[in-house]
Amino acid sequence: MKKRWILGLLFVSAFVFIGMKWDLPNTFLLNEHLGKVFAQSAEDEPLVVQREFEKVLTLQHEQPIYMKTERFIQIGELQADQSVAIIEEDEDYYELRFGKMNVYVRKAEGTIEKKKIPTLTQMKRYGAMKTFQTTTVHEKADSQSAVLLKLEENYRFPILHEEEDWYIIELGGRPGYIQKHSVELDKGLPVLVYHHMVPRDLMKSAASTVSVEAFDEQMAYLNDEQFKSLSAQQLYDYLEGRLVLPDKMVLITFDDGLLSAKEYAYPILKKYGFTAPHHIITSRTHKAEGAQQFDAEGPIQYLTMSDLKEMQDVFQFEAHTDDLHTLTDRKYGVGLALQRDEIRADLQANLAQLPNAVALAYPYGQYNEEFIAAAKDAGLLIGFTIIEGYANMNDSNYEVRRFGMTENRSFEQFAKYVDGNTSWQ
Repeated sequence: MKKRWILGLLFVSAFVFIGMKWDLPNTFLLNEHLGKVFAQSAEDEPLVVQREFEKVLTLQHEQPIYMKTERFIQIGELQADQSVAIIEEDEDYYELRFGKMNVYVRKAEGTIEKKKIPTLTQMKRYGAMKTFQTTTVHEKADSQSAVLLKLEENYRFPILHEEEDWYIIELGGRPGYIQKHSVELDKGLPVLVYHHMVPRDLMKSAASTVSVEAFDEQMAYLNDEQFKSLSAQQLYDYLEGRLVLPDKMVLITFDDGLLSAKEYAYPILKKYGFTAPHHIITSRTHKAEGAQQFDAEGPIQYLTMSDLKEMQDVFQFEAHTDDLHTLTDRKYGVGLALQRDEIRADLQANLAQLPNAVALAYPYGQYNEEFIAAAKDAGLLIGFTIIEGYANMNDSNYEVRRFGMTENRSFEQFAKYVDGNTSWQ
């Protein structure tokens, strides 16, 4: 096993947060572009072909296109006399595919017929774009060609391909072409990570700790700027191109399952209407029995399973291993020395107490190929690192970047990051 562990470490490299001091060891990671997908069409296969569909809709008048979440949200407008394939219908709506997600068009005057239309031969994850105005989508890579649809402003839409000066999307089987200069590439979503939290006058160290005052100021800013919080499942759907998101979205995550989150973060998040994934080390949820009195100046305290049940309206509880959040004397996470099946067994124990978890935060941010494989085996969809950057489609879903929040971070740094104005090397 020792030989396997040493060989495994040859494939990982250390990464230290720049500009801040953590009491965490260096992060171990794989190639930071592992799993990067490029949507290049095969040379021997055309990207667009004519294909016959059983039900093709052609409307006489333009109609809004809706995305269905808790409610119907308009994300675009299908133009008149444009033919698109539908997959289902009910009394009120036609259902069709928009890339990898389903969207809806309210029934109106038009025709349904069996018909051939141009369609994409490949549906790959390429990236995403942001619209900052109503955006025209043409039926061909030609600005003089007819308009297929118009997209709403201030949304993040998945891109399937690119072709010279055009991005290509898909609606109802039809390729749609968007001039690159009319939109901007989406660099990704901001993901924040917090650990411990105490009032500023009781802080003993800024490492892995943020003050209650700073956290409240940050959440107030997100609220004032009309940001909405995401779940890990929604992040996954976005990364897979299955969810169109508004521009101002943020993921607020917590690691370690500390009692300070219940004492301070929970009421602040609730005050501003935000939710947050919280990564729990389940072997530590049994360290206390009954109701705990929080002591901001005492030793670290952990949430119990009873605490978790009380906070389900704000926190979604995610994986952080059952008993692998420990360092060796060489400052390596103990999980790095384990084989895939051993890590998987620990994650299964973790998930037995967190049945709704879809994401894993690697202990101390350290991971390797065995850890990623075990996470996949356990059915987890996302792996969170402590590598700084935005969560985007160019990285593996098991190497999702986050921005570490401690008292060493200024409010200006926080605002610049969530506003999407931070550039990463």
